[in-house]
Amino acid sequence: MHDRVLAIPLVRTGDHPSAERRALQRRVHRGSLAPVRPGVLVDPSHLQGLRSEDRLLLLVRATTPSVELPRAFSHSSAAAVHGLPFVAPAPTRVDVLDPRLTRPETTALGRVRPGPEIDDTHGRWAGTPPTLPTEIDGAPVTSLVRTLVDLSATAPLDDVVPMIDQALHDRRVLPEMLLDELAAHERKGYDKAGTAIGMGSALSGSPAESVCRVRFRQVGTPEPVQQHEFRRAGGGTAVVDFWFPDQGVVVEVDGRAKYEDPTMLDGRTTADAHWQEKRREDFVRSFPEVRFVVRLSWADLMQPDRVRAALRRAGVPCR
Repeated sequence: MHDRVLAIPLVRTGDHPSAERRALQRRVHRGSLAPVRPGVLVDPSHLQGLRSEDRLLLLVRATTPSVELPRAFSHSSAAAVHGLPFVAPAPTRVDVLDPRLTRPETTALGRVRPGPEIDDTHGRWAGTPPTLPTEIDGAPVTSLVRTLVDLSATAPLDDVVPMIDQALHDRRVLPEMLLDELAAHERKGYDKAGTAIGMGSALSGSPAESVCRVRFRQVGTPEPVQQHEFRRAGGGTAVVDFWFPDQGVVVEVDGRAKYEDPTMLDGRTTADAHWQEKRREDFVRSFPEVRFVVRLSWADLMQPDRVRAALRRAGVPCR
């Protein structure tokens, strides 16, 4: 989807003489063109099926002519450019960094924040790809490391921990890079950023697992083991999302994609996937140390009280 958005042709009305601009506007009224922002149009067929983060990326592309150094796209806009996962709807306006400002400026389509220059990376990671600013359609974008740390200081844990986890899981960054970037600049929200970065885990296999870890922290559970393997000689293996060994409790996070995404189904039917998951859970339950298996859906994760209640029923201590 990311590459598809980058390939969508943009029609900039300012590139056309006035008579052609009027003709383009008539096409908007007829519905054969759709505005991305004032003065930037697309064929509406390209908008079908786009997620909110895809629409944000398209808005970033539409805004590139007005962003040049020392300004740069940052925060959520930079996250969209870097292809990081969004678990909440993406913003409907772009985020831009401007080191010349002393206070934020907000308009209907954009939010401009003060902050350090984007090309001042020093120290042991200087010059490595995760610390280098990038660009989109010629406009500057904060580096992957800078983007993650900026969001760690400003975004809810639900939103930023999945981004950090995926970057670590895909080996796009190292935890030390994030810590060094955090230490290099004073930021409002420094302690919050440290918490988010400290929670980062390369073991998280999905954004849902990352959000689940945030919920564990919110409800005050013991620290679980991630990706624990149950193995029986000659009898197969199963890796579970979370394992609370002292309580004998397995927690599995169920997303609809497991049963609906063609990539994850890999040729199986949804019924096949459900049956295999049942057999897998039966295998896990066959181990004497497993007292309880808790399955949490995405809807459960959106309500911490439901997570707390499910864990307490299974014997996992919570606040």
